[in-house]
This record gives sequence, C-alpha cells and structure tokens, in this order.
Amino acid sequence: MSLGYPLFMLLLAAVPALALVYSWQKKRDDKARAAFADAGMSARLGLGDKSWRKKAAPTLLMLAAALAAVAIARPLGPSSGDEEKTAAMDVIVALDISDSMGVADVKSNRLSVAKDFVKKLVLAAPNNRYGLVLFSGDAIITCPPTLDQDAFLTFVDDADFQRANLPGTAIGEAILTAATRFKKDELPRVVLVVTDGENTYGADPVKAAKTAKQAGLKVYAAGVGTSEGGRIPGSYDFFGNLQYKKDKEGNIVVSKLDEDALNKITEAGGGRYFAASDGSSVKALAKELTSKSKKAIKDPFQGAKEYGPWFALAAAALVAMTMII
Repeated sequence: MSLGYPLFMLLLAAVPALALVYSWQKKRDDKARAAFADAGMSARLGLGDKSWRKKAAPTLLMLAAALAAVAIARPLGPSSGDEEKTAAMDVIVALDISDSMGVADVKSNRLSVAKDFVKKLVLAAPNNRYGLVLFSGDAIITCPPTLDQDAFLTFVDDADFQRANLPGTAIGEAILTAATRFKKDELPRVVLVVTDGENTYGADPVKAAKTAKQAGLKVYAAGVGTSEGGRIPGSYDFFGNLQYKKDKEGNIVVSKLDEDALNKITEAGGGRYFAASDGSSVKALAKELTSKSKKAIKDPFQGAKEYGPWFALAAAALVAMTMII
C-alpha cells in the first residue's frame, strides 16, 4: 500500500500530543476532585467513576484521530487496471495565499480569481500532470504532480488564507520549492506562479527564477489584481466591522498588481507573463504548456484502489462508539 499524500502522515504526531494533553488535564481534574471531597463523597456524587467506559472513550477517540490522519494521507492499493498514462509535461502551480490575495479589486477577491484561472487552465491543457505549492511567507507542497485532475483541483479549492504559516509574500521561496523539492522526472517541467507580484520576504524572485531555469525549468506567471489596487483586509473589531491593514505610520496599506516585477521574473525564468483578468490568457498559456510529444508514465493516483474512505469510515465508527458507551 502506498500513500497519495505522504506529508499528511505528519498529522499522526498530533495523536500522542492529544494523549499528553488529555493525561495532564485528567490528573489536574483528579487533583481538584480530591481537594473537593473525600473518596466516599466522590463515589456518591459519581465524580470518581473508574468504569471501563470512562477509560475506553479517550482511547477510542485517539484511535479515531490516527485513522483520520491516515485517511487524509490517501492510502492507495494496487491498481485494478493499467496505471500507464501519457502526459506532456509537469506543471507546478505556485499559488499565492498571502493576505494581499484577499484584496477585492477584482471580482470577489484575488484568491478567488486565481483559483478560477487555474481551474480553467487545467481544462484547457488536460494532458499535463499538475502539482501544487501554496505560499505566503513560506512555501509548502500540498499536491505532488498527478494526472488525477480531480484530486489536484480539490487541493486548489481547499487553498485559503488559513493555510498560510507565515505572514508576507515569498515568491522566490515558492519558485525554489517548486524547482528543487519535486523529484526530477522524464517530463519537461514548468513553474506557474499565480500571484499579485508583491514580494515582501525571502529569496530574490528574479534570482530564484534564474536558478530554476538553470535546473531546466521555465517560470511562467499569472498576475492577479489591478494597477489601482485595493485595501488588504485584516481582522474584525469589537463591533464586527472589518479593519484594513495599516503601516507603521498608521496609514491604510494599498496593495497593487506589480506586473513589472512579474515580467522580470518570467524573463529571468525563460517563460512568459499573463494577466489572469485577460479572457484570452488561459488559452494563450495553455498553448504554451501544450507539447506535441507525450511520454508514457506511471501515475500512482490513476487506477489505484482507494483505501482512504475505509479508514475514514472506521474513524467515524469509533467516534460513534464513544457517544454510545
């Protein structure tokens, strides 16, 4: 059995952490009960119940959490058919999820438009493998290159601002992650950065694009936003009013699409820049990412038996048991 998303197995580390928190909390509660009443009174009040039901429930919940983590990692069994498929190239999408992508200078907000652009691209160039890197102040891999476009688009749909680990926008880090963290394969590779172009943190994006080009990748970019820009949404105040981000002087920060920066990045990376708001951009980019030569590859996501739902069902059953006992 293999795993579609092995990185999610790291969630298993949360299980012993939950166990430690529960153990500490139980000891604290037991100590508080002991201070409140003697053993006889605790028994009469039901505070000292040591039945197997009380002990079993936490154990079942821990097992359920472990099974849920395995389900999210997408365990795969042997293929029921021929796994060999043809693909033209690997397209690593680096999607910006920093705060500035919440600016509403385009329909809904920039992140919504960026997701829509990626979805249209997959439909227009379906013969590629697609992988996903999310970035803000750092970059994380959420989906390895796959021909399972439904799985890839699920990860695109799930991308939101809560996935950001660090504040800021590290375009250079995203390019380097896409260029160096994925295993070099027999297919030509490109990086598509979908962002507003405002780099605020990390490696220099132009130098990162040059590094990617030297590694045999082309760097493309899709710019999201407008030159007029807009305010960056922040938190809500006590009265529920949305507050906007301010600089050190107390002025509201305005984020703008930086097309000049994105043109420099793509020029250094040997690719091209496209404006996501331009209706013809998807078709033009799809043409760039379409190759007449295709190669036979093996994709573990294609035709493999899915065991994830069974692990999820087992986790749900254990949770139900804790509610019954």
